[in-house]
Amino acid sequence: SIPRARGHSKAMAFYDRLHSNLYASVGDAVSRIAHIGGEWGPDEISKRVVRHMYKAASDQELMRMPWEELCKEYVERAFHGYSAACSEMPWFYEIDLVPAFTQAALEIIAASGQRVSPAGVQEIIHAEYEDKLDRTMLDKAFWDVTSGLVNDEKAAGKLRGALSKAYWPALDEVLNDGTLHREMMYGLDQATELRRVESFTRKWLEDALNRSWAALENVGEAPTEEMIKQLVKQLIAPFGIEDPFSCLPAALTEGLGRPPPDWAFIRKVSRDLGSLWNAQASGGPLAKRRRKGKRGGGGGDGGYAEELGEQEDTAAVEEPATAGGGHPKCTSAEDCIGNTGSTLIRHMHNGKPGDLYCVDCWESFTQRNPGLKGVVEDE
Repeated sequence: SIPRARGHSKAMAFYDRLHSNLYASVGDAVSRIAHIGGEWGPDEISKRVVRHMYKAASDQELMRMPWEELCKEYVERAFHGYSAACSEMPWFYEIDLVPAFTQAALEIIAASGQRVSPAGVQEIIHAEYEDKLDRTMLDKAFWDVTSGLVNDEKAAGKLRGALSKAYWPALDEVLNDGTLHREMMYGLDQATELRRVESFTRKWLEDALNRSWAALENVGEAPTEEMIKQLVKQLIAPFGIEDPFSCLPAALTEGLGRPPPDWAFIRKVSRDLGSLWNAQASGGPLAKRRRKGKRGGGGGDGGYAEELGEQEDTAAVEEPATAGGGHPKCTSAEDCIGNTGSTLIRHMHNGKPGDLYCVDCWESFTQRNPGLKGVVEDE
């Protein structure tokens, strides 16, 4: 740690060392993407990246945070300037800065006097880094889609902001629909996964269009069924069919894949929401009518569903054995296959600490769903 009594000189030595180590680790990452090219050479890339990473790392407030919060805040603060300065560079989404962020975070955590598992730090850093890349790409997609769809620049900005503000609440609502434990234990059947994609799409668009409706109407571009249909199609594949990116969350589409361009739910949700806006144009607040009538959140039975076939929402699964007696802290409770001596694993969901499981249950989950992330919990 950095004793206050010895003060300034030791602190300066720590930050000088941190800067040197950052330069070395970032330089290593840059060497792997230098072939991509761009207007900056390797030295300039390193200098600009280190500038933002070091500025964030130099904030002494980080040392007063618990290590999990420290990791998240460090990546968050570094990305503010880094993405603004570099997101248009051809290498931005290719460079792997996770090792550099992890090394710097470990040094800051050690200086704060906390003891942690390096693997746990890397897990959180990796999740936060990928999340920030996804959000940056999402913002770019929103910009491209709205700029091409709405002629008035100010109204396009309103729609862009509305899509962003409505996105995360809709995703949180769908992810917290009570199926997380079943997803962890057994995985979800395709019918449930499909309903979640449809529910998110409807909630997100209804909220976003409700937020931006007045701005769009004022410039003569109020949402119509056709406009909403084009909006949905472009949000599904904002950079074209050949590019794999979609504005629909990977957390919902990972099992099903991205919806096809002829997904019949596009027609259904466009028709339903278009009717809402037509009714709003006739008078009366949309919010009041929505409370009285049906709240659009159910699944459609369109082409995406037709490709899957009609399925019952039942999970014919085999219950795990309980011969181990179970661990009292394992979320699996009576279904736990571990014992009181089992190591505990904390599920990391979107970079945030989730439920606690014994290692025996956790390994059974990861066999069915290798994408699950978790860190060892210190008891």
